[in-house]
Amino acid sequence: MSTIRLDDNRNVVDAYVPSTTQIFAVGNTTAQSTAFGAGVTLVRVAASLGHCHVSFGTSPTASITTSMMIPTNSVGIFKVNVGDKMAYIKDAAVVSSTLSVTELA
Repeated sequence: MSTIRLDDNRNVVDAYVPSTTQIFAVGNTTAQSTAFGAGVTLVRVAASLGHCHVSFGTSPTASITTSMMIPTNSVGIFKVNVGDKMAYIKDAAVVSSTLSVTELA
């Protein structure tokens, strides 16, 4: 099971093991990752080249107006349920965007 722990100074200590990584060239229409594996409760999402928008769920749809934005060259860690997928999309004005999602076990 993935966890994030705090040390004695209340700093975050990574306490998870990276597993499967999926890399996507993000387009102007919503697309989905494959389902996250058994035992995965956290995923690490990183965007490069351009920002994009993501959403999570059993059959998610990403939207540039209602989904969470991942800024360019940033990383976030998100709680997910076993079997969830991530949907992703970029703005038409964004020339190129690459997204990496890594399962944390």
